[in-house]
Amino acid sequence: MITTIYISVRYLQSLGISLLTVLFFILLIDGSDQLNFFSTNGLDAKKAILNIFLRIPMLTLEAMALIIMMSSILTFSWLSNSNEIPILKASGKSAFRILLPTLVITILIGLVVTFIGGPLVSASMRASDTVLEKYNLTNKNSFSVSDNDIWLRDKNDTIDMVIKASQMNSTATVFYDLIFFEFYGQEKLNRKIRASKAILREKVWELTDVKVLDNNLEPEKKSKPIITKQLNIPTSLTNEQITDSFADPRVINIYSIKQFISRLEASGYSAKRHKLFFLTELSRPIFFTAMLLIVAMFLLGTESKLSRSIQILMCLFIGFLLFSVQKIFETFALTEQVPLSLVAFGPSTFAILIFSGILLHIEDG
Repeated sequence: MITTIYISVRYLQSLGISLLTVLFFILLIDGSDQLNFFSTNGLDAKKAILNIFLRIPMLTLEAMALIIMMSSILTFSWLSNSNEIPILKASGKSAFRILLPTLVITILIGLVVTFIGGPLVSASMRASDTVLEKYNLTNKNSFSVSDNDIWLRDKNDTIDMVIKASQMNSTATVFYDLIFFEFYGQEKLNRKIRASKAILREKVWELTDVKVLDNNLEPEKKSKPIITKQLNIPTSLTNEQITDSFADPRVINIYSIKQFISRLEASGYSAKRHKLFFLTELSRPIFFTAMLLIVAMFLLGTESKLSRSIQILMCLFIGFLLFSVQKIFETFALTEQVPLSLVAFGPSTFAILIFSGILLHIEDG
């Protein structure tokens, strides 16, 4: 029990050091980028600092696998340098018994990062987007999905248009059962346009079966819509802007993403990216465990012929390789070449089995 507590404390100390190190580099690298970005747009440092701190949760979460690996390297290096690993093995404790406290803490961290850190990242990213939009540093066009409809906003210097559609195709180029609300300014409704179908071309909407209600006509004429078969409306939207506006699933709370996926699919849009993100979030504790086992495979052995620096470099290389394989598989999954569940859980599970087997082999001599 005392050994377990001792190793756990060592590991938590290593986690703290690794986290502070990563935060330092995040502030150094991303902070300088944000300060430069805001200054080039004529904004002062206070506004940039606010956005820097809003981005820290997202960047830290992305670096958590590296933090786990760094913490594991630091912990097992400490234990090896003080000859505590050979002593523990000589007292009858196996490598897996030594590894157990760090393994439990790693799994718990994975769960905390997923179910507490994930929603925090979603909130901070939305707040960052709000800051950027407030200072006109991001695209003013937006997209959202409600229970039954798709909502778009097309804004330029003269006209603010809100568009409601019941369905769209997977490439965001064809929409059905639409209503266009065209405003001058923020409150004055210029006209309302209904269409059974709209095709998004370059800089223009092509509407079919159109009814136009002009709000600027005389009161007695307002109830008489103008009916036409075809109508073209200029737009600043592109299908890439529409898909990109919800392409990043990280802005969606993990507790709400399944409902969001259902709404996307009901609207006719493929939700593969969001499904993959959800499964990857759930597999994070497994991925962290694989990172821990990579380090254990090299640094828990007592008779390795490799120097300590080579062992650490090998840990970092294999960890980076596993991360790269995961990303490559995700690319294949989005093109429907690999099942999503296999991509999310496959590489990490395979790595755990392989590295556990190697560690057992090392233990058996």
